[in-house]
Amino acid sequence: MDNTITLKHVNVVFSELTDAGYGRSITIDASDKAVQDAIKTWAKENKVNGGVAKFKEYTNKDGKTTIQYTFKLSDYTKFDGKDGLGEDDLGYNAVINLVARAFEYDNKFGKGISASLAAVYVVEGAPNNTMANIAE
Repeated sequence: MDNTITLKHVNVVFSELTDAGYGRSITIDASDKAVQDAIKTWAKENKVNGGVAKFKEYTNKDGKTTIQYTFKLSDYTKFDGKDGLGEDDLGYNAVINLVARAFEYDNKFGKGISASLAAVYVVEGAPNNTMANIAE
């Protein structure tokens, strides 16, 4: 059993790169059934969150619904990107490839199996999120 999942060309919905008390994370658009199935299978096989992938459904003000999945970041998450893209280019609609790893934990808060991102590769930066877009 492989404890990792690799997803390619997924869109970022939200990235929390600074810990504001809830940890750091990247939320992806998992509306594509193939992405959902891959995450469900990985979570079940590795017993992540009790073997259940916890998706969230969000409907925006225009009535468009997206299925979202959040991956935690750790201090060991590696970032890289095409043509020099990196963490600063993450944001809504950035396109990334990712590898997440399931792991066992046993600490003063409890024990179980969780997961975090091992690596994030930025394929396309978030639209309107680069200095080139505002440069004169």
